[in-house]
Amino acid sequence: MVLSLDDLVALSGAHTIGFACYAAFQNRIHNFNTTHNVDPTLCPNFASKLQGKCLLHNTVKTAGAPMDPYSATFDNNYHKLVLHGKSLFSSDQAQLGFPKTKALVNKYASSKQAFWQAFTNSIAKLSSINGGQEIRKNCRIVN
Repeated sequence: MVLSLDDLVALSGAHTIGFACYAAFQNRIHNFNTTHNVDPTLCPNFASKLQGKCLLHNTVKTAGAPMDPYSATFDNNYHKLVLHGKSLFSSDQAQLGFPKTKALVNKYASSKQAFWQAFTNSIAKLSSINGGQEIRKNCRIVN
């Protein structure tokens, strides 16, 4: 429990890079609950695009979507997407449900520098949890 709420919002910004498999977010775009087929916090156009790519009975295990349309660039676009209902994971969208985390999402969406500074501090804090051995350039390979 070394990480604060501030750290978790900053670290979630790592979702600006990468790819999410369909199985990780299918519950938001198909059969969300008894009242809604689609998670109502999703932007309707975004949800429709996801549904078109990730069909209900999709069996391709590699099907999915980029976490951010500019997923090759580490920037604050993820936070902007959260504000517009265009995040893939419900845990990302849930950040808008609490005043403190919503304020942080707004702050990072408004300032790339503020996000980078917070992320740098939080990733260093995260690395110290297990002895601070290294921050990997590629998660699959030891530096």
